[in-house]
Amino acid sequence: MRRLAQLQPGEKGSLFTSDLTVNEFLLVREAGFRPLGLVLGSSVYRVGIQLGRWSKNQELTKLSQALYHARELALSRMEAEASALGADGIVGVRLDIEFKEFGQDIAEFIAVGTAVKADGADPGVGGTWLNNKGKPFTSDLSGQDFWTLVQAGYAPLDLVMGSCVYHV
Repeated sequence: MRRLAQLQPGEKGSLFTSDLTVNEFLLVREAGFRPLGLVLGSSVYRVGIQLGRWSKNQELTKLSQALYHARELALSRMEAEASALGADGIVGVRLDIEFKEFGQDIAEFIAVGTAVKADGADPGVGGTWLNNKGKPFTSDLSGQDFWTLVQAGYAPLDLVMGSCVYHV
């Protein structure tokens, strides 16, 4: 929160951090959004092991649920940072997963993106860019693809993904 407080979003000429390329930054601005800062969320999770009958193909449901929960924690923490900045959304989201050498059952999920605020008019439905959960939208689209989506009259809502650990 200390890092976010130093960004002072909204002030003209204020500094911000971002991992957008120059072209992406310019197209996000052209789409009517102002970058507020780089937001991130992380989750280090002990995934563990699951006992079962290894004589058949099957989903390892406990491991699938653990990975799902760890990913959701990282994404929700990133969304919380964006909300703290007063963002309408997050563009260029990427999710990295790293299994640690010091423990094969330790996974780190890191979600990173650029928080943005709409400069002008809100979209038609509901009058806000926030998603249907009242949180900033999340999008893994590049700046170019985000611009194309907005120009075509669409608004991003949320990342949708699943995970499954399966024994073969």
